Amino acid sequence: MARKPSERRHGKERVEDLNLSPIMSILVILIPMLLYAFSFFEVKVQAVTAPRMGPSNAKPKEEDEKKPLNLTVLVTSKGFVVKQQAELTTEPEKPIFKRSFNGGTEEYDFPALYSRLMAKKKQYPDESTINIGAEMDIPWHIIARTIDAARVQLVEDSYEDLKAYSEAKVKSNSKGEAVDLFPAVVFVVAE
Repeated sequence: MARKPSERRHGKERVEDLNLSPIMSILVILIPMLLYAFSFFEVKVQAVTAPRMGPSNAKPKEEDEKKPLNLTVLVTSKGFVVKQQAELTTEPEKPIFKRSFNGGTEEYDFPALYSRLMAKKKQYPDESTINIGAEMDIPWHIIARTIDAARVQLVEDSYEDLKAYSEAKVKSNSKGEAVDLFPAVVFVVAE
């Protein structure tokens, strides 16, 4: 039955407490399920160094007259460009263009990149730093695969096709640890 307008203004409304038990029941079930689901995900952290901006205050050591390799891999939409310190080379490096494997679509030539980096490592075995840069429109998974190609040595020094490269095992030392190729990765700005 409807109230008269005068009773509506002066009447007290009764506020009831919310029943939180259904929400609490759902949370009691959901929290353990989420914790269990996240135990299947493996998170890996890739250590990289940001590029230095501005002049460096560090003075070069006089005893170390050897020039650094300053190896740089730039990822472009056409493929890879490998560069190094100008004084250490007589002619510029040829770019590594995309190619089609087994008649498929054009893909980045990671086997050729790995082979070139392995050849550089043999020439400069003490070098551990590599600079990696990319154009702005390059997807992150291509940059991550480039980092993977540059970090550890595989069983073979050179690979021709993508399948053999993808299935290759990592070279291990006597302790069972992976042998480094260029473990110190530095991101650079591509020009």
